[in-house]
Amino acid sequence: MTNSADKINFIIEHIDPLGQGVFKNDEKVFFIPKTLPGESGTATIYKRKKGVHFAKLDTLTNKSDNRVKPECKHYSQCAGCHFLHCDYETEIESKFNNFRRMISFLGDNIQTDSISAPHRLGYRNRVQLHYNKKLNKLGFIDASRRQIVEVPECQIASPNIQEIIRGLYQENSWLTSSKNEPAKGHVEIYENNGEIKINWNSKYSFGGFTQVFEQMNTKLNNLVNELNRVNESEVILDIFGGNGNLSKSINAHKYIIDYYTKPKDEDNFFNIDLFNENAHIEFQEASGVDKANHFLIDPPRKGFPDLDVWANKFSPQTITYVSCHPQTMARDLKNLKGYKITKAYMLDLFPSTFHFEACVFLEKSS
Repeated sequence: MTNSADKINFIIEHIDPLGQGVFKNDEKVFFIPKTLPGESGTATIYKRKKGVHFAKLDTLTNKSDNRVKPECKHYSQCAGCHFLHCDYETEIESKFNNFRRMISFLGDNIQTDSISAPHRLGYRNRVQLHYNKKLNKLGFIDASRRQIVEVPECQIASPNIQEIIRGLYQENSWLTSSKNEPAKGHVEIYENNGEIKINWNSKYSFGGFTQVFEQMNTKLNNLVNELNRVNESEVILDIFGGNGNLSKSINAHKYIIDYYTKPKDEDNFFNIDLFNENAHIEFQEASGVDKANHFLIDPPRKGFPDLDVWANKFSPQTITYVSCHPQTMARDLKNLKGYKITKAYMLDLFPSTFHFEACVFLEKSS
């Protein structure tokens, strides 16, 4: 019940896909980050929109047994992580439950499983920080408060990147490093093959896209290989393949398609805008391929709306769809006819946050 215009007492019912605790009262819905099911307390509303309220935790009168002390000192102010207030088992269970709900309308008898991370912190090989010289601030953006939160001791980054971040904050050295840059912008720090690079105001993954958690990327590759036991005479299209991450250890006639510069030592790479409605025709004419045995798909967050067009054109027997945004994946698969999902996995490539990777395996219906 509401005590005043801005304060509420709450009891959390469940965790939503964004890692927020959900409280419902009098047909109103309240989202309160960094809370857990069964917890009660007080919170302050900072935003209202059509019966939906967003609030910030003030105090807890009843704590969950799954609550733990966050390992990062920035956690209470920073919006970068979402689950450090609970044990890892609770985080995985919450993500897995949300994943199963996301795909529940896509079919019955889908075999589902989750693949956990070996550790929650110190894993990101790429971090992007925003800056504002006028405010003398460098850090992560908290969209709810429209602020930059300084994170000199960020724990989610890999140890090598943590060292660079600490250096940028020491005596505000980031101001010197960005002296020729605009008053507002961002810096990306990334590690690739043991080398650390820093880019100011370049597009995301300017140095080439890589999964941010190397050990979990290995698990993802192992899973894709296990699902796709193909023989060397078969044809596989690695769509949105980038540098061939998912298909690199698959022995078959591979064709990598993406809107990137051709990777080194990759002859069967086709630089095509996959969001062009005629992309499937462009690829067919350039490659001479008119049929494929298998698809590997790993699109950006907006998904692959033309998946059904490509499936109708090349008629693969199996499709492996990997996604960092399962909602758009579910949309694409809902529009796909003639295929059945047999296996679906939630892989925790982004521990401590609400994000995760999905991998769904489909077979052509008989």
